[in-house]
Amino acid sequence: MKLKFTLLLVAIIAMASIHVAPSRGQDGPTVPAVLTMPEQIAGGRDVHITVSNKPPADLVDELALYESQVAKFQEMYPNVTVEGLELEYDPTAYLALVAGGQLPTLFKTYFTEPEKFIGQNAVADLTPLYTTTGLDKVFNPNVLAIASQDGKVYGIPDFAYSLGLAYNIQMLADAGYDAPPTTWDELAEMAVKLTNKDDGVAGFAFINDGSGATGWHYTNIAYGFGATPEDIIKPEGDGNYSAHFGEGATVDALNFIHDLRWEYDVLPGATLDWGTITEALASDRVAMVIYAGDQLGYMNNQFPDADLSNFGYAPMPAGPNGSVSLTGGNLWMVNGSASADEQEAAFYFQAWRQFDPTEYQNSIITLSEQGRAVGQPVLPLYVGDYQTAREAFEAQYNVLPVENYTAFNEAVKAGEVTLQAEPPAAAQDYYSELGVLVTEVLSDEHSDPAGRLAEVAEEFQAFVLDR
Repeated sequence: MKLKFTLLLVAIIAMASIHVAPSRGQDGPTVPAVLTMPEQIAGGRDVHITVSNKPPADLVDELALYESQVAKFQEMYPNVTVEGLELEYDPTAYLALVAGGQLPTLFKTYFTEPEKFIGQNAVADLTPLYTTTGLDKVFNPNVLAIASQDGKVYGIPDFAYSLGLAYNIQMLADAGYDAPPTTWDELAEMAVKLTNKDDGVAGFAFINDGSGATGWHYTNIAYGFGATPEDIIKPEGDGNYSAHFGEGATVDALNFIHDLRWEYDVLPGATLDWGTITEALASDRVAMVIYAGDQLGYMNNQFPDADLSNFGYAPMPAGPNGSVSLTGGNLWMVNGSASADEQEAAFYFQAWRQFDPTEYQNSIITLSEQGRAVGQPVLPLYVGDYQTAREAFEAQYNVLPVENYTAFNEAVKAGEVTLQAEPPAAAQDYYSELGVLVTEVLSDEHSDPAGRLAEVAEEFQAFVLDR
């Protein structure tokens, strides 16, 4: 599951350095160069590429930064023309672009989608360019695997996150708790004590607006109860999949959600989406929420009156298989129908945006000076000394209270959290269907979670996976 704010923030991080003087520096740790740009791209031949996610005209600052960055790259390589498109990823729309041969040369998509494009031969094999640059040794292999198939790499990851539990430190302390829950059973017990319906305070919340985001949060609860991606949508080989989410741990999770609403009565009565769940947390109307790490940056940027030092971030509560966190993110892919020159230009344009030390370092400094979200608890994209150097550099400019995220960060680094990917096929469709079902369970005390989940799985098989 990917969200618009994350796309915008990543774009800002990639572009924020354009108006910063190259001489600007600092005395602490720096980030080494791991990418050597070629003297020429496409052998100096004229090449034109289209790139998605150009900021729209109403985002004046972001658009100016984007255009400045394009100008800088084109100054480095005068034979390359970069044409930005105001096009953000949408699963249905992009299927039409593939069918019509109209994919941008370089486009951003979600971690759930690579297999869809690879299976249609719609994207380029970037393995030779990874080998030439050595970037395959820089990326976290677990992240790069999401962009890979059969030993070939088809994408450039630029953001990775996992879900966790955000909580109001003071509200928990007032209820007698000095730490967040470590199991789902403990969460339910704590949520009861933290709930005060007379004051409009809920002990626990997740996105409940019936959208795909609701299905996204439900899926992490299901992972916590022991489900795996293949338990939800199982690969059967030859591009075929079967829906298995009508049984087992997914049913246990939906029954748990039913109990949170109708037995424990700890959920909010209000409808909460991506933005309003942050508003509810920031305004002390909910004590604990399922949260992506980058949403703390959203809180920082959108709710300036919120005291960020009062919010902690911890691993997801443990279930039968320990603490399990759903991961996601986004990556760039290159049109497989583009010419070799266009593919090379697209790859180097994105690689330069991510790895040029001056661009990256100045972007962090700029974000910090603007009070934006440096220090979010997200997943490491890279490995070894390079990842360590990036973390050390960013630590000098942290805006967020990273000490409040120690439990999450240390658990992830120590391998105490199992990171599970999103379902392997039709994930966005699955999230949408489950979002509707979860809201049905929340609105009807007498609903039959097991029966309805089995029905939805059968319908999903017939109308989505088998079509």
